[in-house]
Amino acid sequence: MHRYLSLFLFIGLALGQIFDPILVEEDSNKAIAEEKNIFNKHNISVGMFDDRTGLSLIGYTYNIKQTTMDEYFIGAGTMLLAFTGTIGWKHYYWKSKLSVSSAVCGQYIAHLGFVGFMSTMSTSLEYNLGKWAKVKLGGLGGIIFADEDIDIGLFPFAGLNFNF
Repeated sequence: MHRYLSLFLFIGLALGQIFDPILVEEDSNKAIAEEKNIFNKHNISVGMFDDRTGLSLIGYTYNIKQTTMDEYFIGAGTMLLAFTGTIGWKHYYWKSKLSVSSAVCGQYIAHLGFVGFMSTMSTSLEYNLGKWAKVKLGGLGGIIFADEDIDIGLFPFAGLNFNF
């Protein structure tokens, strides 16, 4: 009996030396992103309003954390004399050449006439023109808290988004 245990131990050790172990990193999305460079952290949007920066004509956001279906970001945008600072989360329901997503953001707005906070929710349809450019269409709903007033609005948006 002792011989059989030794034989099984020897075979097990020999097989363990033949095959390379598969190593899984704790944050596999980050390892894939660094290896394949599939995630773009910088986003510039140009157009009438935006799902990330809200009421802006030109906006910039930086993805703090990103997975295959979610993006957590901070950014800023401008619309002539108004400026917005934003923080938010964007979730993709499916990603392909034509993608559908929604975003939830908290924003600070500074304008010549007022300053305030705005919470937004949006749904967007994105069409990829290439690896770094896409066209976005959608709807943006927001609640603005400014000068002790509360305003609610729904806005359509359309624009170009550049990722790098």
